[in-house]
Amino acid sequence: MFRKWKGGFILSSSLYFLGFANFVSAHEPIFGTGPHTIYKDGIGLEMKYEREQSQYGYDQALHLHATYGLTPDWAVAVEIPQLQKVEENQRAAGTGDVMLQTKWRFYRKDFAEGRQDQVALLAAVKLPTGDTESEPTLGSGSTDTIIGFTVGRESRTLYYFADLRYRMNGENDKKASLTLKKGNAWLYGASFGFRPWLSEYWEPGLVFLMELFGKQQAKNTLNNQALENTGGHSTFMGPSFLWSYKNWMATGGVSVPVMQNLNGEQEKQQYQFALGIELHM
Repeated sequence: MFRKWKGGFILSSSLYFLGFANFVSAHEPIFGTGPHTIYKDGIGLEMKYEREQSQYGYDQALHLHATYGLTPDWAVAVEIPQLQKVEENQRAAGTGDVMLQTKWRFYRKDFAEGRQDQVALLAAVKLPTGDTESEPTLGSGSTDTIIGFTVGRESRTLYYFADLRYRMNGENDKKASLTLKKGNAWLYGASFGFRPWLSEYWEPGLVFLMELFGKQQAKNTLNNQALENTGGHSTFMGPSFLWSYKNWMATGGVSVPVMQNLNGEQEKQQYQFALGIELHM
């Protein structure tokens, strides 16, 4: 997830809980999530630009993410997005839905050969702060909850990540007698990465990832009646990179759809792009 530029382009700010050690040594997927938690009393900041291009328009945003480590294994975060959405001849820009997040790493094991295994639980609550009167809308108008878990295995040269989350969407009851509810969704991801050369802390480090992620969503309902042209299953795949130097990291990636099995007639996505920079203190 971002901020505001000249000409009405608005970007967003958000606090994100990527887990890193006392410096940026840990690596996680760009489009998914991993099991890392920041060290106790650590603060992580991230600025990230994202763009999603579809058949008839695009969404773009610039995020500011921040994380705080309550303990070495428990982190909290907040996301406050500023968005710009363009659909054919309609444009809207402004603050999106705020998201509060937490992650608890309940398993970590370090091996002598430099490998590390981790497993974490995560939860998030999205608040209905975005404008629902704009066209297109900037918020869902509902309070939504996400729960899930993520696992990771890292070595000096190879990286593996996987995550599975379930999103429970609430009802949007702001439209008089109309009650709209977006369908609940399963979110999943899997990533494989490698480091092309080994480096020390004071030297720049580079990791490449290939990411696969997707969403299986139920149909939306209006007054408890299913809407035919909603819901479905989409899967995306693409490369990403993480370049780190001491407590700084630059990230980026692009993904394209490999499968979009959508119900009825729906606008299909063409690609996603992300580019960011992180600082951990």
